[in-house]
Amino acid sequence: MKAKTLLATFACLAAAAPAFAGQVIHGANTEMGYTVHPDHASQGLTREQVRAELMAAKAHPSWAQLRVGASPTSFQSKLSRAEVEAELLRAQMHPTWNARRVGAPVSMD
Repeated sequence: MKAKTLLATFACLAAAAPAFAGQVIHGANTEMGYTVHPDHASQGLTREQVRAELMAAKAHPSWAQLRVGASPTSFQSKLSRAEVEAELLRAQMHPTWNARRVGAPVSMD
């Protein structure tokens, strides 16, 4: 049983070794613990390709949300703007509005 486990372990290590060879950083038995081989890096996109991808992303309607890390929402309100403003005014009339409100004052001007 131990021989099969040992053989399976070595087979897995042998299969994974080529994957590590394609990386830029390799482990080493030194004080730093690794060596850097920039020549092992795969060729990425050209500057023009990256710029083209960026321009395509900026043209997308959700760019303003995505660039700050906010996920786009698909919520569609069933209330009109006037109904939302009326609801806000009702909430502002509540005696504890100032205690519950967080942030800058809201104005309808």
